[in-house]
Amino acid sequence: MLSLTLAALLLVIFGTINYFNQKTDDLPFRCFAFSRYDLSRQEGKPFIFTLSQDLRFESKQSGYLLLNGQVTSGSDVTILNRRIALSDGNKIDGDSYRYKIRKIITSTNDTTPEPVFNRLLAEITLDPNHLQLDIIQTDEKSYLIGGPLSYLFTCQRY
Repeated sequence: MLSLTLAALLLVIFGTINYFNQKTDDLPFRCFAFSRYDLSRQEGKPFIFTLSQDLRFESKQSGYLLLNGQVTSGSDVTILNRRIALSDGNKIDGDSYRYKIRKIITSTNDTTPEPVFNRLLAEITLDPNHLQLDIIQTDEKSYLIGGPLSYLFTCQRY
């Protein structure tokens, strides 16, 4: 009986240590990736975003998603350089985070028209006001990032 009690106590202690170690490592979360989004569907014209993405959840109060690269829309090629500033974040379950989109900041060298950017935004956001991402660890520093419609990219945490 004593050995069963001792084993249960050790299990609770190690479980508690593991729980708190995992929680302290959640934020800040920073990762970087290169992605290619082909949204051409069946239009007969290319509609492709080739981007580097820097995702940062600094705290529950702030974070951002930096999108930088080029967009091919038909025969037009434009530069995309925007930062989606985030606030009021929360971990909503084991691996999902939801942040409010506070502001989308367009760089001076961004030449992508708003309607073109909005098509990408519709693919990666929950709605125009919220970014919800699933962050699933696949390796020691590698993560699979999922959006509301599909998995978006894999990234390396730094």
